This record gives sequence, C-alpha cells and structure tokens, in this order.
Amino acid sequence: MDILQAVLPVFLVIAIGAAARRFRFIGEPFIDTANTLVYYLLLPALLFYKIGTSNFREAFNAPLVIGGYAATVGTFLAAVFFSRTLGISPAERGSFVQGAFRANLAYVGLPIVLSAAGDIGLRKAGILLGFMVPLLNSLAVVALILPHGDGGGRARKNARRIGAQLVTNPLILSSFLGIVWSMLKFPLPGLVDNTLEILSSATLPLSLLCLGGSFSFERARSGFRVAALAAGMKTLLLTAIAVALYRWMGLSGQDLRVGVIMMGCPTAVITYVMASQLNGDTDLAGTIIVLSTATSAVTISGWLYVLHVAGW
Repeated sequence: MDILQAVLPVFLVIAIGAAARRFRFIGEPFIDTANTLVYYLLLPALLFYKIGTSNFREAFNAPLVIGGYAATVGTFLAAVFFSRTLGISPAERGSFVQGAFRANLAYVGLPIVLSAAGDIGLRKAGILLGFMVPLLNSLAVVALILPHGDGGGRARKNARRIGAQLVTNPLILSSFLGIVWSMLKFPLPGLVDNTLEILSSATLPLSLLCLGGSFSFERARSGFRVAALAAGMKTLLLTAIAVALYRWMGLSGQDLRVGVIMMGCPTAVITYVMASQLNGDTDLAGTIIVLSTATSAVTISGWLYVLHVAGW
C-alpha cells in the first residue's frame, strides 16, 4: 500500500489532466502555453533549486549514472536489432527504436521520486536527469535518421537543428548550473531561495496535468503489436537491465529506488514531436506513449515491490 500510495497519485493527476482536456476544462492553447512555461521556466527553476541547494558529493552517485547509461544504450541496440526483424517501414522503425528507450524523466520520474523518496531522492534524480538528457536526445536523433539511410537528407538537416538546440536545452543548462552552484557551495540569498521554492512547488502538479492533457487517444491507433513491444522494452527490459547493473555495482536502498523509478519511466511525449520532425511514424509514436504510460503505473509499482521483497 505504501508503494501504491507513492506511485498511483502521480498517474491519477495525469488522468485528471486527460479528463480535463476531454471535458474541455482546459484546451490546446492552455496546454501549449503551460508546457512552454513548465519546460522553460518551472522545471529549470526546480532542478537548479533542488540540485544547487544540495551537497553534490552526497547527492551524486556515479554508479547510478553509469548503470543508467549502460541500460539505455543496451536497450537502444536491442531495439535497433528487433526493428530490422519486424518487417516495418523505415518511419516505423525510427519511432519504434526511439519509443523503446527514451524515458519521460522530468514529467513522470521526478514526481514519483519526490513522492517515494522525498527531497533528497529528488536531488539525486535531478542530477541523474542532467546526465541522462544529452544521451537520450542524441540516441533519439540517431534512432530516427538511421533507418532512412541515404534518403534521410531532410531528417539529417532537422537533426543538426535539434543537435544545436540540445546544447541550449533548459533542463541540461539548469542541471549543470545547479551542479556547479552545489560544488562551489554558494549560498542562495533568502529572497531568491523563497522565490525558487514557490516556483518549484508549482512545477510538478502543472507538468502532470499538461502531460495528461497532451495525450491524444485518436493518434494512438497505429501498430498496436509493434507499439506494445516497444512499450514492454521500455518499462520492463530497460528497467531489468538497470536493476541487474545497479545490484552488480552494489546499489541498494534509496539510491536503487531512485534509479529504478527513473529507468522505469514511460516513453516521453517529446518522442511524438521528434518523430514529426525527423520522418518518424507519428501514429506509432503516439500509441507507444499511451501504452507505456498506462502500463508504467503497474510496472513501476511492481519493480518497487520487488525491491521491497528482496530487501534491497
């Protein structure tokens, strides 16, 4: 019950966002504006505040990052292999591979970590996010342009543009600045501290409502079998690899829970946007997002229960 009470409220807020959109309490203009606000202001403020006010040496865990990198790359390679055996189009292959490894760390991972592991866990998850986002973005670009071979000129042009955006990604920049601030042990003035605390408290509820409101079940109608395989690789295979690696490296307790939650997150909504920009199959991307988000409520709870039973 403790696990369910930590995980399920996050998905209930997502469901409330979807219902609010369905019954027209919120509309697409509001969701677009709120997503922009969350992505460019509220999440960066939260990450900088939580990381910058933490003790970096205590919050940073190298095995957490190394295991996350290895599990992600391993799942990416497995997805590339499977995509070539499924008999699907290049556009579908790109969306399948991207959906199999790219996690919704910010909108789903951080709220669940905060609920399950508290403020200290959130700081560790924020640092992990700062290291994971560049890898996820880079592999997503490769996943989408690789199937097109020589015919992906437009995709490669868009990939260069996305690569340029990567170096100015607000989540990466805020995490990096927070890490530097924490390492240098700079204090935050009281006025700034209180302002960031207020902004941070608005971040996760609004991001979850926007995530629910962004779902389009009309788009989720393509390639159910292929989408289910990608969602399973994201929520089960990738997390299983991460658990094995983390245990091999000696992680347990709170650090292990943070890693399992972050690695067990569903496919990120941004995969739909990138699929549209890089010649991917947007319908398949939408189906993977919906399926993985729906199943991750069960799988994340299940993984945490396994850790509890195993005494890890």
